[in-house]
This record gives sequence, structure tokens and C-alpha cells, in this order.
Amino acid sequence: MLRIAIGWHFLTEGLEKYDSTLHGTQPFSAEIYLRNANGPFAPYFRGMLPDVNGLALLDPDRLKAGWAAEVERIGRHYDFDEEQEIRAKKLLEESETWADYWFNNHDNDELRRKYYRDLAAVQAVERNPKAMSFERERAWEGRRTVDVDRRTVTGPLVARGKQLEEWVVGIATAEQKNALLSRFDYGFIKSALAPLGLDDDFDAWRVRRATYHPPSTTLDFANSLTMYGLILMGACLILGLFTPFSSLCAAAFLAMIYLSMPPWPGTPPNPKAEGHYWIVNKNLIELIACLLIASTASGHWFGLDALFFGARRRRRLARRFGLIDDADAASSTKTKRDVLTV
Repeated sequence: MLRIAIGWHFLTEGLEKYDSTLHGTQPFSAEIYLRNANGPFAPYFRGMLPDVNGLALLDPDRLKAGWAAEVERIGRHYDFDEEQEIRAKKLLEESETWADYWFNNHDNDELRRKYYRDLAAVQAVERNPKAMSFERERAWEGRRTVDVDRRTVTGPLVARGKQLEEWVVGIATAEQKNALLSRFDYGFIKSALAPLGLDDDFDAWRVRRATYHPPSTTLDFANSLTMYGLILMGACLILGLFTPFSSLCAAAFLAMIYLSMPPWPGTPPNPKAEGHYWIVNKNLIELIACLLIASTASGHWFGLDALFFGARRRRRLARRFGLIDDADAASSTKTKRDVLTV
């Protein structure tokens, strides 16, 4: 029951994230967990975010280079002709002119400099292994303030970049978009998924593949790994399939969640925690439960492991307790092979 309960928890969490990503207005993202990580492992978790501090956006040369690369990728994706490339280049030049104005604005320059100073002060404490606990708590509060300032100062640049992307994508004709969509017109797959009620999901997948998306980042990889990993681990735990491996994977995932915001002395409290924890929280308890499941033969008692691997396990246990010897086991295996051959 413990294995099935944990599997149900993982499966429902994964399906909810999958549904919100595929059909919801706000796709699942692990950014909030990675960005709000605290404790000694916080820099490693934040490092999984692309341009975590927005420094690339606040550098004029890097910003323009990123926009130019984005426009070029969109053109290759939709196979722009020469006239479309000229229109896209004109839109890029207009955005670069806007960026020059934004960076030369006195108020924006002051906001940018203040953000640099505050970020440097927070990072100095975070990187100091001798910092006191109260200094780390203040730095964590400062990090939250700095994140608000980051969104404020980079907001116009992010919005302009998205607007530029929409403008350039809008240059593509309906014929070019339909040509991309037809590449993923796998009717036999849709017919096979229709009885399962997944034909709409397949259509949504086709549209996503045909639509332009920026290159995948480490955050995108983390989102997909979390979403599909939860579904697979949950299903395997419920079915009792590959139980030890699934339990260890679940324990590793829970360890990452626990270490991202550990309830340790001297670390800031988790603002989204349900209750008050000290060292032990629900993630650690579930982690220990997964390790316990991995150390038992739960899948052989009630699960698909008994169907696929039960006979081999029973022979191994019989040899261990002296019920049969190696010669008998080999003879039994040989007899079965001979029967199958005949």
C-alpha cells in the first residue's frame, strides 16, 4: 500500500504538470523552485536557469546578438524567401534602435546600475563560506528583492524581444506554416490514439512541433524530465514494475527537492511550506519510504515484477536456503529450453 500510495502521488503530480503544459494557460515550469533555492546547494540549482541574473539581457551587445540569432532561426524554420528576410532584417534594425534608446535613457541606466550593486552585495554573502547565519538570511531576503528588481529592469527588454519574435513569425505565410504542419501528419498514429481519447493531444503535439520555438535550455530539459519522470516513476510504482530502480529514482528526485530548500538550522524558511519543519519534512519522510521500498521485494509480492522476474527470484531464494542446488537449477533451465526448442 505504501508503494502504491507514493506511486499515486507521483503519477497525479506528473499528469497535472503534463495537462497544464499541454492544455493550460500557464505551462509547468521548475523555475520558481530553482530560483528560490536556498541553503548550501542554492548556487547549483540556480545555475540550471539560463541567464539567471539577466546579465545577458542588460548587456547591449549580447542582447542584440541574441535578437539577431533569433531572427535568423525563425527565417530558417519557415524557410523565408529573400523578400521576407529583408522585412525581418528591417524589424530587427527597428528593435535595435529601440534598444539603443532604452540603454541611453538616464532612468533606465540608474536602475541598471542599482541592480548591479545590489546583486553584487547579495552574491558576495552567498559566496562567502564564513558568512554568519543571520547574514545569509539577510542575503536571502536581499535575493528576493533583487529578483523583483531584475524583473522590473529587464521587463521592457523581454517584452520587446517577444514582440520582435511575434512580428518576425508573422511574416511567414499560411502556406509555409501549413507545409510545416503537414510534415507531422501521421494519420495512422492519430487513428491508433483515438480510442484512448488522445487524438486531441496528438493534434496539439503537431501544432507545437510546427510552430517556432526558441532553442531548448537546461530549464526546458529540467521541466520535461520532471514532468515525464514523475509519470513514469508513478506508473512503475503503482504497477510494481522495476520497483527497486523506480524507488531509487523517486528517492533521488525527492533528494533534489529536499536539498533545494532544506529545513536546516541557519537556512531561511520555505515560504510555501505547509507547516513548520526542522531538519525533517515531508519530502525527507517520503524519500526514506522510497529507500525502504527499494530494499524490499514489494514488486514481487504484488506487482508486475512477480510476473516477469518472479521465477528467477524464487530459484535464487531456493538456492540460498538450500532447497535446490546449482545442478538442479541448471537442469531445470535446460529442460525448459529443450521443451521450447521442441
